[in-house]
Amino acid sequence: MKRLLGTAISGIVLAATMTFAAPVWADDTLDRGIGSEWSSLDPQVNFDAAAGWIQMDAYEGLVSYDPTGKVVPGAAESWDVSADGLTYTFHLRDGLKWSNGDPLVAQDFVNGVLRTLNPDTASEKGYYFSSVIQVKGAAELADGTSKDPTTLGVTAPDDRTVVVQMLAPSPNILQIMGAFQVAPLHSPSFNEFGAGVFIDPAHVVSNGAYIIKEVVPQSHVLLERNPNYWDAANVKIPFVKYHVTEDVATELKRYEAGEIDITYDIPLNQIEALKASNPDEVHIAPSTEVIYYSFNLTHEALQNLDLRRALSLAIDREVLEGKIVKGEAIPDLSYAGGFDPAYHGPQIAEASMSQSEREALAKELYAKAGYGPDNPLKLTMVSTVSEDATRRAQGVALMWKKVLGVEATNEPMERKAWLDAFYAGTWDVFSDDLVGDFAGPETFLAYMRPSAEPGYNWVKPEFDAAMDKAGAIADPTARFAALAEAEKILLDDYIFAPISIVPSRHMVKPSVHGWADSAAGYNNSQWMSLD
Repeated sequence: MKRLLGTAISGIVLAATMTFAAPVWADDTLDRGIGSEWSSLDPQVNFDAAAGWIQMDAYEGLVSYDPTGKVVPGAAESWDVSADGLTYTFHLRDGLKWSNGDPLVAQDFVNGVLRTLNPDTASEKGYYFSSVIQVKGAAELADGTSKDPTTLGVTAPDDRTVVVQMLAPSPNILQIMGAFQVAPLHSPSFNEFGAGVFIDPAHVVSNGAYIIKEVVPQSHVLLERNPNYWDAANVKIPFVKYHVTEDVATELKRYEAGEIDITYDIPLNQIEALKASNPDEVHIAPSTEVIYYSFNLTHEALQNLDLRRALSLAIDREVLEGKIVKGEAIPDLSYAGGFDPAYHGPQIAEASMSQSEREALAKELYAKAGYGPDNPLKLTMVSTVSEDATRRAQGVALMWKKVLGVEATNEPMERKAWLDAFYAGTWDVFSDDLVGDFAGPETFLAYMRPSAEPGYNWVKPEFDAAMDKAGAIADPTARFAALAEAEKILLDDYIFAPISIVPSRHMVKPSVHGWADSAAGYNNSQWMSLD
């Protein structure tokens, strides 16, 4: 979509001595790296944060996010909150349309939530409505105990009103009313073509600033400005192209060649050099992404709490992130802390120990679990193929070998295969990560509820009870205190080893305007422009 603009000349006799100016190159496409191939483009199914960038461009939720991630009106121009904080009423803009020109009505948002909660959809996002915010009737629809859509507390009393009724107050409801979490459903195309086909470029109908025009597996997704979007006049870039850029070194070369405007990542061994040579183009910023290594609790050996503790304690996070990965991540011994300064959450029980003391205890626990030089534990790890994930896994394997004698091997996978592997359970240790929807503890802790993410095979009624207790508290200080109690229960079970909080890392061309660092990664293309 790089186009050469000529100059129209008509009916004018030019002097023979006239010289022509150099041609003007106009760039009407924003080229963005996306890392590995998207896992899904289905708005009610996708749970991949990078594929969410495409989704946020193609769909619009009841709210949207400005370049810094702040909540702003989206399809809803305003909303009201009941005195008890349990009911939110969203008022849609007048004259909203789908990309094919069909009227967009409130029931389309209700249908989107109903499809997400339907067990047949197999969505990983149903927990948003039963855990992050406890919507009336959502849990029963999600687990199949109810099939009556009228029991859901998301309703459309008229074409321009969406009402959300909750069982408990949620101070974070607006942060998850965006397109990634609550995209509307165009029922006519879904009913005609069905799951999988209704999102093909030939059939897809969306309501965001852009339309999906072309999907080439292992290559790119091309978006085109949606003329029926309510704010189309202010969407400055005609096309957005998301490129698969698995190899970060190759992505940088394409960036330097002018083929990519915004990279997915930065080669770790070139961060300092690029900071020196292109300081205005390097964007390394705090994010809500946490890294942790999950243990497969269905495997007999890893059902031993002492063994899981030993594996966690044998990891020197300072050395791992500072000297092996070197991606400017912050070593962390907690899970949901480090984002909201008002939240004072716990760390693992051994956080006050020195690393040498933790390693000494790890050896004792390893031996107690029945392992040693004559009987080494053998583990298979699974990570993505990204540079930092691969380095991190190699570093952890070396530490486990050095401290405990564990024989661990890593299997790097493309992002979609990595996600599929999680649910297949064909791993001992999973190089895990979660990008929080907002900078607060609840987005992380809600995900870990056994009812929210059964893939961890962790049954802990005490944790659910602690989360229910926290969810019923309206006072922010008391709510955070209760959430800290829940996090301690989670950390004390060592179902994972917390590792670090990683920053976002991007190269952004000077010709791109409107980019801002967003902790949750909300960088919608509609806010940007190109020279």
